[in-house]
Amino acid sequence: MNRLYIRVSAHLIGLIPLLWYASTLWRHGWPLDPVASYTAASGSAALQLLVASLAVTPLQRLSGRSVLGVMRRPLGLYAFAYTMAHLLVYVMLDYAWNWSQISQNVFDKRHLIAGLIATALLIPLALTSTTGWQKRLGRWWKRLHRIVYGAAGLAVLHYVWLVKSDTRVPYLYATIIGILLLMRLLPLRRKVHAQSR
Repeated sequence: MNRLYIRVSAHLIGLIPLLWYASTLWRHGWPLDPVASYTAASGSAALQLLVASLAVTPLQRLSGRSVLGVMRRPLGLYAFAYTMAHLLVYVMLDYAWNWSQISQNVFDKRHLIAGLIATALLIPLALTSTTGWQKRLGRWWKRLHRIVYGAAGLAVLHYVWLVKSDTRVPYLYATIIGILLLMRLLPLRRKVHAQSR
C-alpha cells in the first residue's frame, strides 16, 4: 500500500468535518445560534479525530500493515487543530476575550476544567510530534505520547458533564477508547511477560 496514498487519505479524513460543516452552511444557511453550533461542531470533530488517531495502532497490528502508522501523526494534529478551534470559539466568540468572566466560569463548571486539562495534555504532544523531537526524546517520546489516552478520557468526561442528561454518545466514545486502550495494553503485557521469562 502506497505511503503517499495513505498520508493523503489521513489528510482527507482530517478535513471531512470542516467540509461537512461548510456544506451544511451552504445548504441550510447560518444557524440560529452560531456560537453553539461552532462549539459543538469543533468539539465533535476533535474527539472523532482523536479516537481515529488512537485506532491507528490497533488497526496496524490487526491488518499487519505497518505502513498505516503514517496516518497517526496527521490525524492527531487535526484533532489538536479542531481542539484549538473549539477553545477559540469559547474564548473569542462566546466570551470576547473577557478573561475575568472566563476564569470565573471555568472554576464554576467542572466540564470546562476537564476540557482545559485535556487540551493542556495535547499541547506537548502536538509540539513534539515531529521526527526531530522523536529522535531527541528517544524512548521517552513513546512514554510522553501515551498521555494521549488521558487526554481522550478527559475529553469524554468533558462531554459527559456537558450534556448531563443524554449521555449515550459520550459513553459510546468512552467504550471505544476503552477497547482501543485494552487492545494497546494486551500486546505490551505480552512483551513484558516474554522479556521477564
